[in-house]
Amino acid sequence: MHPGNSRWGKVEPAGRVASPVFPYVYSKVTVTVMVMGVGRVVAAAQSLVLGLVSLVAGPPHVVLVGLDSSGKTTALLRLKYGQYVNAVPTVGFNCERVRSGGYQWLVWDVGGCERVRPLWRSYTRATDALVFVVDSSSGRDRLEEARVELHRLARQQGVESAAHNRPRPPLLVVANKQDLPSARPSHELAVDLGLSDLPPTQPWSLAPACAVTGEGLHEAMEALHALMLKTKRMPRPWK
Repeated sequence: MHPGNSRWGKVEPAGRVASPVFPYVYSKVTVTVMVMGVGRVVAAAQSLVLGLVSLVAGPPHVVLVGLDSSGKTTALLRLKYGQYVNAVPTVGFNCERVRSGGYQWLVWDVGGCERVRPLWRSYTRATDALVFVVDSSSGRDRLEEARVELHRLARQQGVESAAHNRPRPPLLVVANKQDLPSARPSHELAVDLGLSDLPPTQPWSLAPACAVTGEGLHEAMEALHALMLKTKRMPRPWK
């Protein structure tokens, strides 16, 4: 696995971990958006997020986004349970408290299908950090689609940050599925996604990982923690 690039330094690859246990079906109920009007879903999501961030106590709020089938839910559940979970596709969202690197995080995993992507803004407007998951084995078309969505998200964050006079939340790009033979190395993905074209005010880091085995996930969260400390987005240590 190739080391990751970062505006703040280098993310080192993780060592090999044990093979995943036998999968079991993840039965957590997700919110379904296909049966609701997008407008009503957006309003509900906005209320949910604003209610969450209004609480004084709680771990840092992280939003996990990316194209569909990039491995977002698999990564979340691997961090949560420490083993592979055969997750169903997320149509709405999942929310879990996870521990990594001695810290606790509140992670929102939002569906990545095209119809759900307009909802991302409702979850990310008040977040402490963003994690964008990319399938490293994707073809050129999907990587271009991921690049477009990533930069759209960055632009939206710029607008929100300027409107509220606050720094942009740090962005961690997870190059997932590095175990596959067709996976592109991190330095090539950085070019494919145009990470160097992100605004200078947008702190970012790129970390290689494999959500199925868990390889690189905790190192990725450590990189995110470092970004949050540098940008003063870590309110307090939640151990």
